[in-house]
Amino acid sequence: KLELIKILRMDYQWAMMGYSIHNQYWRNGYGVESVKAALPLFFSSLDFHRIELHIRVDNEPSMRLAKRAGFSFECKREAFSLENGKWMDFLIYYKNKEMNI
Repeated sequence: KLELIKILRMDYQWAMMGYSIHNQYWRNGYGVESVKAALPLFFSSLDFHRIELHIRVDNEPSMRLAKRAGFSFECKREAFSLENGKWMDFLIYYKNKEMNI
């Protein structure tokens, strides 16, 4: 089971993409394949200029997915999201429409 779980239209024509892959299917390349397949939808059909991935600092598989899908590291956002009463740091990866050509 693979889900693209978030498509948010933000100001300035950018979106945040989220995904979830059942652990039974990890390490088979399905995440990279699915994210790459979704990019034309974001950039052409929905006309976004920029796509961001917000990845928890402890999620190394998702960081590898981002790099393999052609996203670039932008920054670390400290205490970015409150999860179970604890502030978590996130890494921001991005891809612009021009990078996808």
